[in-house]
Amino acid sequence: MDWWPTGGEGVLAFWLLIFAGCNALRGVYCLVRDRKRRRTVRAMTARGVDPVRAAQLTGEVRDAAEAAVFVLAADGLLRVADDGGVRLASPGRMPRDPVLAAFIRGAGGAPGVKVYEIVDHPRFEEFRTLLKERDAGLPMTTGLSRPLIAAFAAMSVLAMGLHALLADAPVPFAEDARPAAWLLVGLIVWTVLWAVSALWPGDGRRRWPELDAHCRDQVERARGAVPESTRRAVIASKHRPRPAPEPRRAGSRPDGSWADDIGGDSCGGCGGCGGE
Repeated sequence: MDWWPTGGEGVLAFWLLIFAGCNALRGVYCLVRDRKRRRTVRAMTARGVDPVRAAQLTGEVRDAAEAAVFVLAADGLLRVADDGGVRLASPGRMPRDPVLAAFIRGAGGAPGVKVYEIVDHPRFEEFRTLLKERDAGLPMTTGLSRPLIAAFAAMSVLAMGLHALLADAPVPFAEDARPAAWLLVGLIVWTVLWAVSALWPGDGRRRWPELDAHCRDQVERARGAVPESTRRAVIASKHRPRPAPEPRRAGSRPDGSWADDIGGDSCGGCGGCGGE
């Protein structure tokens, strides 16, 4: 096999080229895969994303519910109490948006509901279902590129070592060195390849910064459309309150207090209780 390298420099170059080819293939795959998604993102930012969907794209159901409260309160369809509970302000009116209409129906059956309760409240099942159905299927975070390239790097180094062992290849650029020097070569190569893999976006990194910025702007506009008191009440009701600590019983002492030590030692060594 004339194409199969047996020299030290040839083995090193061969597996570096293999790793470079894996990087190139992954890059081409990502470009082709995301071509349609990039068009979708451009269309969404040009057309504009409504605040509820914008909050969903950059957050979760709780954020979408918060945005829905802001929009409906600004339109006069909801009334927000000081504790963040929402009630219908105009029971006969319905918004045109089906997601907001589902929210109104849920709020009508659960007066005083707060944002954090909407996540699992049975009255808002339709609202949550419509949110999922309206999801464009657009992944908002990066995939597994960095872990995948790191795995390619590890396999390339291991394969290079096995190749050098089977071919009895001399150490590259130091033919007189002992074969154990391949361990140092492998360590250096692994460091370089790992640095290359670190250049790829990590898993969970936001993929569309332009869309994220547009969505955050839409949500902030919805927040700014309501009075400050309403905004504070809604934001405060977004997270479930912590349970109050149990009151301590009267006369109880914490475990391990100094009183326990005194009580345990008061009869020892003084003779007052018959101790010796």
